[in-house]
Amino acid sequence: MKFLMILLTSMALHAQAAWDLNDVTYLMPLPETVGGDGLLKLESPARGGALLPVSMVNQLPVLAIDRTRPEVNSTLRVMAVRIDPCFPLPTPQSCQRQIRLAWQPIEMNRRNEVQTVDAALHSFYVLQDWEFANLLKEIDAWKSKHSVNTKYLPLQVHPAWAAEKDSSVALADFHKIILKYAGIENFSRVTAMVLRGNGDMWAFAGFEPRNNKLELLPIPRLNRLSQSFINMAVPADHFSGGGISPIPKGDDTFNNLAAESIRMGEGTEDTIRQEVRAAFRIENPKFFNPENMDCVSCHVAQPAIHWVLNKRPELQVEKLWSQEIYGNPKYDLKNTSVEIWNTQQIRALGYFGKNVAISQRVINESAEVADFINQNYCAKVRGIRSTAKRALSWYLYSISPGSNTELFSGS
Repeated sequence: MKFLMILLTSMALHAQAAWDLNDVTYLMPLPETVGGDGLLKLESPARGGALLPVSMVNQLPVLAIDRTRPEVNSTLRVMAVRIDPCFPLPTPQSCQRQIRLAWQPIEMNRRNEVQTVDAALHSFYVLQDWEFANLLKEIDAWKSKHSVNTKYLPLQVHPAWAAEKDSSVALADFHKIILKYAGIENFSRVTAMVLRGNGDMWAFAGFEPRNNKLELLPIPRLNRLSQSFINMAVPADHFSGGGISPIPKGDDTFNNLAAESIRMGEGTEDTIRQEVRAAFRIENPKFFNPENMDCVSCHVAQPAIHWVLNKRPELQVEKLWSQEIYGNPKYDLKNTSVEIWNTQQIRALGYFGKNVAISQRVINESAEVADFINQNYCAKVRGIRSTAKRALSWYLYSISPGSNTELFSGS
């Protein structure tokens, strides 16, 4: 009977956990060294083979032209992990269960500190429904094992390893889960953000594996196979010297802001208002998703918004377009990025040099994913919790009628 009571108590308490931002999006620590670090690598043994085989990566454009391909490949690390129960493939009405990994090369800077290169890969891995459900169970068990608290925390370097960094036991255990569910066996897509010019040009493209070959994907709103962004601004508190190419078509664009913000002076207020509205809508996953929005617009929306907020505060665009701005009171949507104002910081999730870089779009998407899991997966857990509470109350009553029956009376 004592064992039964302990078991039922554990079930009831454990089932109360809800999923939050840092439960669906995991930002890795920046390691102390390059080479002996504890982060996942391209050839880390994973599901069906390597996590992302070098043979696949070698078919992509080299991420940074001032580095050789072997140098980049040997230093690529998984800097973030995302889980998603409802990626909009093959149609927006469908749900594809996924694990997605964000990769960046790491290097030692002149101060002998680890930093990232401003280029990235984003690899996709498809799960069956039952596999995704099992993944959630294993992550939930991992949280319990390591006493991980994520409740109402903003998205940040994950609290499970923020202190111990890449030497964390919790991180090593988390990696085991990811390697079990993701690998070349279920690899389905990779997108690339490559660095060109003098570090002021970024090019984007997406690829799908077909018969062991990577083939280019059309970019939404363009029907083109690649897209680029140039910003030569010095200092990087405005936009200058380029912009988005090709320019996307439609109402939700901010091409003028992203090209030459110095031209957005007196007399252009209506243009600014409409373009920042577009940027707010692009950040809002209730309006757009990765399958109907072009790459650069997603990546540059945040600095475009902050240029307007910082340089044209009298327009009060946050009040004007409050209905377009994503909100969700169940989560802390604060952005913890260090240089959120930097117009050359267009990283979606990872690091800009040494600094955490997270786009508001990723934060908002994470809230939507957490909502989906809480509504569609945790309902089963709530049923288990309810059963456990009733059983425990019955047991307590049976050993002492009328006592302690309200111990788990909450919903």
